[in-house]
Amino acid sequence: MIIFLYGADTFRSHRLLREMKNKYLKDTDPNGDSLGFINGQEATLKEINEKINTGSLFVKKRLVIIDNIFKNKKTKIFLELADYLKKFVNDESNIIIFIDEELNTKNTPLKADAKKLFSFLTKQKFVQEFKPLTNLQLLNFIKKEAAAYQKEVSASAASTLINLTGGDPWLLASEIKKLCFYSPTKIIAENDVKDLCVGAVSEDIFALTDALSAKNKAVALRLLKEQYAAGLSDEYLIAMLIRQFKILLQIRSCLNNKLSPAEISSQLRLHPFIIKKGLVQAKNFSSESLKNYLNRLVWLDFSNKRGLSQTKTELALLISEL
Repeated sequence: MIIFLYGADTFRSHRLLREMKNKYLKDTDPNGDSLGFINGQEATLKEINEKINTGSLFVKKRLVIIDNIFKNKKTKIFLELADYLKKFVNDESNIIIFIDEELNTKNTPLKADAKKLFSFLTKQKFVQEFKPLTNLQLLNFIKKEAAAYQKEVSASAASTLINLTGGDPWLLASEIKKLCFYSPTKIIAENDVKDLCVGAVSEDIFALTDALSAKNKAVALRLLKEQYAAGLSDEYLIAMLIRQFKILLQIRSCLNNKLSPAEISSQLRLHPFIIKKGLVQAKNFSSESLKNYLNRLVWLDFSNKRGLSQTKTELALLISEL
């Protein structure tokens, strides 16, 4: 059996993946002896084959999760997998889950070999694309998240939350959880969001990236410590840092192409405040250094979501290595 989960909304795709994994552990393999994770960015066909064929003699089914295969630089693997996977289409004893981010769009085009694998995976019986939520869907998402904690969120509070987080489900889920635990009332109001959430999300992250760009380890480590003390989660901090470094990389690319601030603002469609602050910071980075930070954060995000790293320590280490 082959399952394919992909799309820009990685929160919902990873939540579904977690539910599938937990169900497998509960119903089939409590010890996890036949559960395997593969980093698709570096995987080889040999590694995938070995992982699928390695497991417990006492467990009939195997579950193998392959993350971000389309980021693999060894392009021959796409054709190899498209052929290799055919034998697992109706195989109930092996469950292979591919999970990826946004694919085959204008922003994330695929080359010919990758398209063949993508075409094969999207034709499987179990495939789901997770597109970004619309504003109405985000409001419903907030309602459901709060209901899980027996809370409600007012319309104005929900709108403020969406504006603060940019509609990022990872950040929304983290903020809603915090609000539900700390708000004394059943209905969360706009003032609760302003009082309990990071009212100046951008400012906090800008301060941290300011320290990073200035290579001021002491200040950056202090700010990181303060963020944790304020109750921010690993997921929240990583998501915000990834978002900020993506913005800085976009701005840096625009600067490299000699675009004016007005042209950058028009092209990136970001709030003028973010452009203004980002322009100052981006000048302190090279494109390569931004890519390096971003790649390390993306890998840390991957590890954190699978419980494979001590995120707080890893973030501190990243800062210490400036």
